[in-house]
Amino acid sequence: MENMLKKVKERLDILDNFQDVKIIGYLEDITNKIKSICNRDDFPEKLEYLAIKYAMNCTIFYKKGYGEEKQVVSSVKDREQTVSFKDVGAITADDVDVNKFIEKNMCEISRYAYMGW
Repeated sequence: MENMLKKVKERLDILDNFQDVKIIGYLEDITNKIKSICNRDDFPEKLEYLAIKYAMNCTIFYKKGYGEEKQVVSSVKDREQTVSFKDVGAITADDVDVNKFIEKNMCEISRYAYMGW
């Protein structure tokens, strides 16, 4: 877990330890969910990139306050003119919903599942 925490912090340029507990929580949420789905006690090392991506999404999303009933602006209106835009780099609520994140990555995750007999 420490290695994944370090990678998340490096990629997001986080130099302090103030968010460590939250980031570890995000990592635990996704790794525990994947282990459960895959019927495993260990977390597949080759799926660490997914856990890191999920933790990064959560860290960015909740740091900006989107998780507090705030919306990402997609249009602005001023004097009868409306400008609409799409931020393709924006992190959405679907990106931090553990079930939807799993669903989007199920093909990759299912490759590491153990079959129970």
